[in-house]
Amino acid sequence: MRKMMFNLLFFCILLSSGIMSAQNSNALQEVPKKTSESFIRCSSDEYNEALLKNYPNMMGSKLYETAIAKQINIIKTSSASSRSLTVFTIPVVVHVIHNGEAIGVGANISDAQVLSQIKVLNDDFRRAIGTNGFNTHPDGADVEIEFCLAKRAPDGCATSGIDRLDMSAVSTSWDGPSPTGNTQTLLKPATIWDATEYMNMWSVNFTSSTLLGYAQFPGGSVNTDGVVAGYQYFGSNDDPDVTITGSFNLGRTVTHEVGHYLGLYHTFQGSCNDGDFCADTPAIMAATTGCPVDLPDSCPSTGIDMTENYMDYSNDICMNVFTHDQKTRIIATITTPNNNRPTTFSSSACEELASVSRDGSLEVEGINVPNCSLSFTPSVRITNYGTANLTSASITYDIDGGIPSKYNWNGLLYTGEFAIVNLPLGITTSGNHTFNATVSSPNGGTDLRNCNDTASSSFDIKAAYSTTTQVHLTLTPDDYGNETTWEFRDSGNNLLYSGGPYTISNNTVVNASFNVSVNECYTFTINDTEGDGICCDYGTGSYVLKTDDNTVIVNGGVFDSSETTGISTTTLGVSEYFNDKRVSLYPNPTSGIIHVKLAEGNDLPDGYSIYNMLGQLVFENEVNHISDLIIDATALSKGMYFIRITKEGTALAIPFIKK
Repeated sequence: MRKMMFNLLFFCILLSSGIMSAQNSNALQEVPKKTSESFIRCSSDEYNEALLKNYPNMMGSKLYETAIAKQINIIKTSSASSRSLTVFTIPVVVHVIHNGEAIGVGANISDAQVLSQIKVLNDDFRRAIGTNGFNTHPDGADVEIEFCLAKRAPDGCATSGIDRLDMSAVSTSWDGPSPTGNTQTLLKPATIWDATEYMNMWSVNFTSSTLLGYAQFPGGSVNTDGVVAGYQYFGSNDDPDVTITGSFNLGRTVTHEVGHYLGLYHTFQGSCNDGDFCADTPAIMAATTGCPVDLPDSCPSTGIDMTENYMDYSNDICMNVFTHDQKTRIIATITTPNNNRPTTFSSSACEELASVSRDGSLEVEGINVPNCSLSFTPSVRITNYGTANLTSASITYDIDGGIPSKYNWNGLLYTGEFAIVNLPLGITTSGNHTFNATVSSPNGGTDLRNCNDTASSSFDIKAAYSTTTQVHLTLTPDDYGNETTWEFRDSGNNLLYSGGPYTISNNTVVNASFNVSVNECYTFTINDTEGDGICCDYGTGSYVLKTDDNTVIVNGGVFDSSETTGISTTTLGVSEYFNDKRVSLYPNPTSGIIHVKLAEGNDLPDGYSIYNMLGQLVFENEVNHISDLIIDATALSKGMYFIRITKEGTALAIPFIKK
């Protein structure tokens, strides 16, 4: 079972590792404040500097360079005597980390965007003719490295190689390479696939939208190994089904970071001292920006700057060269033991599984929870990995292991295709919950590969604060308070209170209080014009919202451009009308008459609708009298149905069986 939950032992391990790593956090360099037009192209060097304290033999150390130099000499000697025709293929898994958005929206990037990035990697590393990766440079090389999206998951099941994960219950944004940050201590350990079998890549919503990506050099921890990139820079705008704007829109951020993953330094490493260990990449005084028309010669004794090299910082459209020495270093990295750089010579992850006729796979696509509501709408993804067309399947689901509901899906999926299924709306209590779902009976038969049938996802229903008369804000801006503003609005989107920008310095506290009414839904939004939140690169800013009795509603500071929190003051009313079995059916199963039972204190609902398992409306009725809650189901055929009971725009779907 694939779960997005963290048990107590896992958190204890993370906590202890975080404390140890915190002692070494000063290894990261101070990052100067960026303007709106500037970007942090790559943080791999800073990340490597921090990792070296715990992994002193990894890339970046003299011991590593001594060891790999021997392998480089072996490869060069072998190449001189006979040209190798070996092409290495690296299995890839792309973890698409999102916040519950629909596929193709925001951080939940489309399949096409992922596939476009894999194509760019293959074009660039193979110097493919007719692509942006081709060059005629005399030192340009076909690296003879290819990449394939994995076809086998770690559990032995079929996979598309795209691992979509809604991690919003843990965090809605992810920091850079700090060893104590949430990317390193939470995201990677919880989601990584075996680094000896797969190259792990993460597409994320970075806390700072100015950071493009970073990678782990060879020789570090297997629990954090791989490449991380901002979702806005993952993939290529060249694909007709992909739209990415800006100067870094052709997938070269990931090509650059994979270069680091495979053992390459920046071409400007060591400035004019030429510290990238590749003789055919001329030394460069500093990183290139933009697309120079007249190639500079910043270190005259070494030759014209190779601004088109993937390991520089030129714009995406200007990059198209890996050199022969870089190729040799990459092959040496792959073929050196203990570097955990998988290929299809050592990993079966790219091999197709033995075919079966019926194989339905299920993943949790997302759980939509509206602001100030106890209702939720789950959606799941059904994928057909069988050879026969998939036309029907059953989905069984529950909340927190409770009474299961069943939904019969019908459609048409060819092999490899998927469908998003929106399940009926549900109601639950405030707090954290686990949604569990299982697919079964593909085409009415037995699923012949059941390891991918079950999935789970956690979600949170926020509490209501019906007794408070005010919401209290305490805000500490970072060093750039002039970038920070906030708004407090009601359910009609009317602006009630606002604040900022601020000219005060960091550690100067701002206090504000907002009058609130019962049975309202408010939103508080905090904004940062530079897209890097108020913590932690440029001062330790933070904010907290509390009720009259000092109950914390939310606290934060780590976000990108904005962060919005819904605040409910509803009492037992519409949002809780259906909660805690306040509406039920009996008898269930039924052979004829079925009763809708209301809890004491519940007034009449507005109406109800009955749907069959195809989602088709069978019957609907308004409720004007208690007698309308006695329903004659005699004419219904045998099978499962849903009755959807509505009250002032809120609804509850309850399954029942007609015998």
